[in-house]
Amino acid sequence: MTGITEAVVLAGGEGRNLRPLTTYQPKPMLPVANQPIIEYVLDALAENGIERVVVVVGHASDRIQTRLGDAYREMELTYVRQPIQLGSGHALQQAEGHVDDDFLVLNGDTIVDADIVERTLERYAATTPAATVAVAHSDTPEEYGVVVCDDGVIADIDEHPVETKGYLVNAGVYAFSTSIFESLDRTDTRNGELHLTDAIAHLDGPVTSVLVNGGWLDPATPWRLLSVTETVLTRETDVVVATSAHVHNSVVIEGPAIVGPGCEIDAGVVIRGGSCLQANVHVGPGTVIDHSIVFSDTHVDGSVHLCDSIVGTGCEVGAGTVSPGGRADVTLGGKMFANRHVGSVVGDRSVVGPNATLLPGSSVGTHARVGAGVVVSGTVADGMGVMC
Repeated sequence: MTGITEAVVLAGGEGRNLRPLTTYQPKPMLPVANQPIIEYVLDALAENGIERVVVVVGHASDRIQTRLGDAYREMELTYVRQPIQLGSGHALQQAEGHVDDDFLVLNGDTIVDADIVERTLERYAATTPAATVAVAHSDTPEEYGVVVCDDGVIADIDEHPVETKGYLVNAGVYAFSTSIFESLDRTDTRNGELHLTDAIAHLDGPVTSVLVNGGWLDPATPWRLLSVTETVLTRETDVVVATSAHVHNSVVIEGPAIVGPGCEIDAGVVIRGGSCLQANVHVGPGTVIDHSIVFSDTHVDGSVHLCDSIVGTGCEVGAGTVSPGGRADVTLGGKMFANRHVGSVVGDRSVVGPNATLLPGSSVGTHARVGAGVVVSGTVADGMGVMC
């Protein structure tokens, strides 16, 4: 092993492709199998002997600090703030002076397992490089920093590739010495942002790679949040019902699924595989929740059908509402994703009236209101009301 005992976790980003779910909380705090994404990252670090973690926070930073406090599994946590999100390199610069010579850097908004961290540490120790970067295969390499490797040494990292066939992607796990901060200082910004991958090219010495397929999951969009949740559920559990949940004896729960603490599930409800209900969710009689996520303190009335959908915190979904799921072209962060399989997304504190229909790919913003019988196609902005 390298003797590395410190890490920096980059957790300042908003996760724009997951709006409106990230309006009031950062992407690292979104739940996967009812556990925040960032905790999977911290678990992987704890299992590899890391003793101190510098967490770079930004958007909705209080959510992370309130949840984690100043320690996690005996690891000391220190917080530094990135006041404006100006790229991953700028985020890492905020940690300068808070880490010693060799340290890990991880993205706080993707799930990694302990094996990825272990293999990155081992590769860094075995090759004595300027840095080591974990890489993985991806079905959508154009959405990540594409990595070109030559016999285990990184030749190029392109964050906006034109040709992507046959390339690997950056998995967001790195081992560095403090020389990375000098490289960051020498790196030019692009489109107003300082990219960590650009600074890697300025390091003195080879940058080695380690292939880490299998333990890297990125819930970067609503449909990926759903699929990543199902993957994690399948790995870890079948059906979990919290002891404090009240579930009618006629309820059918098909695994893998989780029903969180304080939930109330009425008669005739069906909860299908890949579904997660967080704390204090009330589900009315005859409702079907299929491959969907319902955040805490939400009330879903009777005879509702949610498929491939995500409902935020503190929402109300009226009786007879349908979100059927299906194929749709979805625009996120100014980019169009064609023919994606997805249901709807409902932002925090929104109200959907009875007998509404939320078509595939639709989005209801935070504090929005959808009237009875309304058919929603596209986006309802934050705070807006749509009535018949």
